Amino acid sequence: MKFRQKRSTTLDLALALQRELIGRTGSWEPNFLPRPVTPQTDLFRDGLRSWARVVGSGLPAFLAAARRPEDLIAFVDDDRLRPGTELLTTALTAAAPTLAEALPAFEEIRKQAAAEINDFLAPERYLAPLCAALGTAETERTLDLHLVPLAPAPPATGFLIDAGKVTGIYVDCRRFRGSTLADAVLTMLGWAQLKSGAIPEGHLSTELVRRLPGSAPYQRRLRVILTKILVEMTAGHLVRALDPAHRPCADVLGAKWRYARLYSVAERHWPRHLDGDIDRDEALTLIAAELSAHSPRWFVDSVDPSSLAADFYLLEWLTAAGDRTARSRLFRWLPHLCAELAGHLDNVIGNELGHYERARTQHYPRELADFITEINQGDSRVTWQRLRRERGHGLALRLATEAFAGPGVEFGGEAWAPVAAMMRRYVQHELPDRVFVDQCFTLEHNNGSLFDKYHDTTTTRVVLDAQAATDLDTLLTHASAEVRELWQAHRLDSVEGHPVWLGAHPASPAEIPVDSSGWNAMGLHTSTPGTVGCGDRSDRNAFDPLSDPLRDSPVRVRQTPARRPFSSSLRTYRSLAAVLHTERGDIHLTLRPDETPYTADNFVGLATGSRTWSDPLTGATGEGGFYDGTVFHRRVPGFVVQGGDRLGTGHGSAGYRIPDEIHPDRGFERPFQLAMANLGRDSTGSQFFITLASAPHLNGQYTIFGEVADDPSKDVVSGIAVSPTAVRLDRVTILAT
Repeated sequence: MKFRQKRSTTLDLALALQRELIGRTGSWEPNFLPRPVTPQTDLFRDGLRSWARVVGSGLPAFLAAARRPEDLIAFVDDDRLRPGTELLTTALTAAAPTLAEALPAFEEIRKQAAAEINDFLAPERYLAPLCAALGTAETERTLDLHLVPLAPAPPATGFLIDAGKVTGIYVDCRRFRGSTLADAVLTMLGWAQLKSGAIPEGHLSTELVRRLPGSAPYQRRLRVILTKILVEMTAGHLVRALDPAHRPCADVLGAKWRYARLYSVAERHWPRHLDGDIDRDEALTLIAAELSAHSPRWFVDSVDPSSLAADFYLLEWLTAAGDRTARSRLFRWLPHLCAELAGHLDNVIGNELGHYERARTQHYPRELADFITEINQGDSRVTWQRLRRERGHGLALRLATEAFAGPGVEFGGEAWAPVAAMMRRYVQHELPDRVFVDQCFTLEHNNGSLFDKYHDTTTTRVVLDAQAATDLDTLLTHASAEVRELWQAHRLDSVEGHPVWLGAHPASPAEIPVDSSGWNAMGLHTSTPGTVGCGDRSDRNAFDPLSDPLRDSPVRVRQTPARRPFSSSLRTYRSLAAVLHTERGDIHLTLRPDETPYTADNFVGLATGSRTWSDPLTGATGEGGFYDGTVFHRRVPGFVVQGGDRLGTGHGSAGYRIPDEIHPDRGFERPFQLAMANLGRDSTGSQFFITLASAPHLNGQYTIFGEVADDPSKDVVSGIAVSPTAVRLDRVTILAT
């Protein structure tokens, strides 16, 4: 499977628009189309859904063949794709002028990426070992490779499909760079190789079905994820042979952390085959033997950090009470737990640092500004590992802390500044292991954001609340089976009425009894069901491969509760109105504090200056009403007028964000609705807009917190919409009870 580099302007536009609408990884990423988007542009969503019913998760290959969006319909030879193509053509035609202005800025990145790929991926270097690992035949088939500057994430890669066959791949060269780009391309080539249609003897899919048979959902899911991991490991191994410093995508992009147990099994055997120590058949046999020891559910379900917390706090309690067995288990588990937590948080800190690509750094020290700029060159998780290695852990974590606490505050950095500060103290040996673990769970309790990237945090807050309240019964229900057994044994051995010595000193290493389990089964990557630190509260026999009662159940989806950092202070109102005094006349607004209390209070605070805000022009704390002297910078007749940005560009804010308050029964079916603009989910700031017509395509995306009160005010809004120049908003008057 070889590739040839191709380029398509229409594909660039389509992927950029898909990213703008549904594929930006967060409100922190730059956007090029003003939000909210027009109804014509939003038709792209419906077009994609129509295509997906025919081509699945890929995109039709003719998307890359058309020279202009208007030419797309001429390439359709399947009537099932025609309705979706018509919708996409309308959307792309509407969005193309704006996106076409943005794309040239990434031309140098694309040229550099093309050169890097040619240096890394000569066919003679990767083709034979890739095909051998996957059990596919070397063919003369060549795929088109499109290095695109903007693609929806995750995963920022994808396939082009023609008549059910993969004919091309695309990779976001803005996000993936250098060896990481080569890794991503090889991963996609590996998947295309497996999807090529021909299934020779020894094909990876066939081998996994033969060794891990079964058609139940968890069995199928196990094979799919294992295939993904093996393909990613193979790609990373081939790139690392060329660049020893390369950190494989399977690590930095999440597979290693999301499927810790399954990844660790593959990691014990597959790299040995890739290094030539054992043959492929032996590696697959060893992997299958380990996976067959437990139900597939054990390897597919997410880790439960509430179980880790319950194990840690109960073992600490038992240790303080003088239980020598618990003390032994805690001391032997602790280094593994620290390594897992530190590695997890280090990876997530790198991820969170990518949130500040929009940050205005000109008001901060040069060292910090350069750090934020550099960390966002490509995927921040990859760049973070390199910068930490080059600058040293202490300096890198200090800069990360300052980034979170400074320009990052606008995008939720206040939750991560203490995490980076804690990590810095830990790597500089200022925090003992037990204090570090306790701090991790304390910060999870306070911030609610440490573990939700890769673990199931559904019940974590319950357990941490129980720890704070010394609710031992709740801790026990979430602890691993072994810790529950240790607890019961301690209670049986203790003499009734004997005091619990909570101040007992830990034993010295010489006093810790030898544990027959040694260093095995002590961490997530080597644990077995029911043992200390396994990350699950089920009984030991729950994952028996023959009798697992949930083995044939639907796969359980990881739950990620959204952290909604509303202000702790809130002024409530029985009634609320506002008057926007503009150079075209007054606009009287009726607000809805009952449905959107935080949004209404935020608007009032900005309008009156009673809420602290930052001036995006100077970086200093603002004085007076935020909206005084701003303009309606966006005016789209028949759609919206938009204001609330002191920059006057649509890219400014008041220096912070608040979550959405979207009322399920409130929509944009009627015109003249007042709503807060945003950059994506839970990123409301200072900008607001007023609709001029029905706009149901906006439903569920923006907080509607009021409406225009009377006809004269509506006439003023309509007049602003057709103004050829920006209209000034002099001040805002609040009428509140």
